[in-house]
Amino acid sequence: MRSTVYVIMLAWFVAAFLSACHRVTAKGAKGLVPQAQAVITVPYQEARHYFIKNTVNRPVPRHINTASEFSRYFAMAATMGRNGQPTPIDFNTHDVLVYDAGIVQRQLDITPMALSRTQDKLILDIRIHNGTVLDYQMHPFVLLIVPKNLPRQVDFNIRK
Repeated sequence: MRSTVYVIMLAWFVAAFLSACHRVTAKGAKGLVPQAQAVITVPYQEARHYFIKNTVNRPVPRHINTASEFSRYFAMAATMGRNGQPTPIDFNTHDVLVYDAGIVQRQLDITPMALSRTQDKLILDIRIHNGTVLDYQMHPFVLLIVPKNLPRQVDFNIRK
């Protein structure tokens, strides 16, 4: 009888130990989602001196990985001066992330704060400062040059 009690207690302790070692998950919109995914900071460079073509009448994709796709939406906007040339983008080694604010009649200051990744998506933290109302329309955006082979899904965390 005594050995039966020890076997039952041992089985209970093993079951309790194994149940405590499982990954914690929560029910999300797409099923079971891990509670804590590793978040890794991603290096980026902001691309300057480009503009969205006025023939673009739909949202620009968030993740662009070829020069031909990029040229459908953007053109170079070189200006005079020391830093007036567009930032070069090598699509063999880099992709471009785009935050497109759409067409607005307000001065917007869009500042990328941080770029991080989880296993299946990129997360771009952006600060947007609303300025004065304008008499004309503009199409503000931010272009970030990032390394290739990152997840295609991009989520934005917008701070105002």
